[in-house]
Amino acid sequence: MQRAVAPMTQEEYLLLNELISTQFGDFFSEHKREVLEARLRPRVQALHLPRYLDYYLQLRCDADGERQRLAELVTNNETYFFREAHQFEALFGAALDELKTGAALPGTLRVLSAGCSSGEEPYSLSILARQNGVRLGGTGISVDAFDVDGQRIEMARRAEYRKGSLRSVDPERVDVLFTRAADDRFVLRPAFRGGVRFSGGNILEIASFLPAVPYDVVFCRNVLIYFSEVALYRALTHFARVLRPRGILFLGHAESIIGLTDQFETVVLGQTIAYRRTER
Repeated sequence: MQRAVAPMTQEEYLLLNELISTQFGDFFSEHKREVLEARLRPRVQALHLPRYLDYYLQLRCDADGERQRLAELVTNNETYFFREAHQFEALFGAALDELKTGAALPGTLRVLSAGCSSGEEPYSLSILARQNGVRLGGTGISVDAFDVDGQRIEMARRAEYRKGSLRSVDPERVDVLFTRAADDRFVLRPAFRGGVRFSGGNILEIASFLPAVPYDVVFCRNVLIYFSEVALYRALTHFARVLRPRGILFLGHAESIIGLTDQFETVVLGQTIAYRRTER
């Protein structure tokens, strides 16, 4: 029988929220306090700890890599293939023209997917790059992708998905892109995985970005909406550092950085608002 965990106190909430925000960027506002408590409770019980404060103390010393487990508990992983497809259309349409302004594209269009979860976004980019070969005009594409949740990265490398991840894939395209496996799983065909590289990483740590820079495009969609203000500015500084001048940043449709930083300026690409890294 599992030991009951004492309800989360205000002090425990503040301590844990500060640690989570500092480490991963995610911030649980007061009205989401119960969400944080519910996400952590099973783990605190599994460790046979009586209080959330005991869990906080364990996280502080990071015994047995507990912060990695914490990342799996507090980050949001809602994603699917071709999500917010208008942004992909903008990339392979107006954004290509934008990126060519003032300088020719290199032999490879270099894209970063920051906070990639289980890989649906970077694989969507790879699939659409194959379909837009004429628009690319001989330019290849490479996609680096990272996420703080190690389990999600392993899922991405396996490229195995359930039906929920295919909700925006036309039924007639499913068999073109995937093979069917047991247990109602769909495995992305190897031909559509080329040029995509996955690694563990943290948006708040510049070392996660630096192995391959500068990028032409960064996708970080539906991630910053959960960040604290301090973490948001830190993330934007990192994006500006790894994007080449006039490089493009795509955020989620509910996210906006208009007026928040002089490192980016707003640009309209087709039906999409994106952000261009300034040349200053």
